[in-house]
This record gives sequence, structure tokens and C-alpha cells, in this order.
Amino acid sequence: MHSAAEDPYFGNPRPDMAPFVPPGLARVLELGCGSGVFGEFLKRSGVREVVGIEASPGPARVAAQRLDRVIEADVERDALDLPAGGFDCLVCNDVLEHLTDPWAVLKKLQPCVRAGGWLIASIPNVRHHKVVRHLIWPGRWRYEDDGILDRTHLRFFTRESACELVESAGFRIERMQGINPSSLPLWLRAINAAVGDALDDMRYLQFAIVAQRK
Repeated sequence: MHSAAEDPYFGNPRPDMAPFVPPGLARVLELGCGSGVFGEFLKRSGVREVVGIEASPGPARVAAQRLDRVIEADVERDALDLPAGGFDCLVCNDVLEHLTDPWAVLKKLQPCVRAGGWLIASIPNVRHHKVVRHLIWPGRWRYEDDGILDRTHLRFFTRESACELVESAGFRIERMQGINPSSLPLWLRAINAAVGDALDDMRYLQFAIVAQRK
């Protein structure tokens, strides 16, 4: 049994998000930094300073050994001592869906990003073919220990609603790409081909978003 600090849930290095990191970042704020593994990767890649926000005490203590500063706080309830325009980039890897009001949280953190700075986000795709198939037949929406229907997820997003979330907080999407694909079943591939690949997004577990502060 893993402790929270050792749990892969908090220590996923997210190599799938590495290609989306803009070059030349000096200061990064990571929301839901877990045990700091992704932030540590950023520092090895040349980022001068990484500040993490983490609500879980165990992972926050581990992250404090890897990052320059870790704020142990509930971002939705607690006041945060963060400088306006103090960061080149805000990172939100699979964290927004765990929040009661991710729209308010992004608006709360947006002023911390300098004008022209970046948001990098990974958001689960509730239109993934396995979720949709089980919902259609046998009509199942069953929460699980991890994945898209993780029992700790409070909000669910499609490609369209993920775009709306980011843009409503004052960011302009520069790149959005599905990540971690799986093969569509044969019958769904046939339908997808017939509708000009309009269902292609159903292959992806998540969307990676790169957006710029307006």
C-alpha cells in the first residue's frame, strides 16, 4: 500500500506533457504539483524557479525537497501569497477536474501569469469512446479508482467545454491536442470514417492545452 507521498497518483512524471512546455520559461507556478516530479523535470530542463501549490500534506512535503517553494493550500478556499505577473507559466496537469469551481480558480490564478505568459493544462476527455459506449449500453456511469471516471473528479470536460474553461479565464488557446490515444472499436471507426473523422477526439484520454494570457 503506497502512502500518499509515494502514490503514483501524486508522483506521475507526465512525460506526455513535456512536448507542450514552451521554451525559455524562467518562473513556473504548478497547481496540484503532487510530489513535485513534473516541476523537478522543468527545473532540469532549464526553468530557474518552480513554485508548487498542493493541498495534500504528504506529497507537499516531498515536493518541497524538489521545488523552490511549495504552498500547502486549498486553492479554492485559501488566500495565496503570489505576485501579480510573477510567473511565465501556470501548469495544471489533471487537476482542474478535481475542483468544485475550476472556472473561478483559473480566474484567480490568471493575474499571477505575466502578460503574454502561458498556461499548460491536461484535462481528461469525458467523450472518450469507452465512457460513451458504457453510457449508451448498458447505461453505466461507474466511478473508478483512477482514469476519466476517477471518483475524485468533480467536473467533466469535452474538447469544446475545456476550450471554454480556458478562454473564460482570459487565455487564448494556441495549441490543443489529444494525448494518450487508444484504438476505436471497429464499428466506431466505420462511423467516424463516414462522418469525416468528426469522432476522432473519442480516441484520446486527455487533451493537452497550451494557451497564452491575453
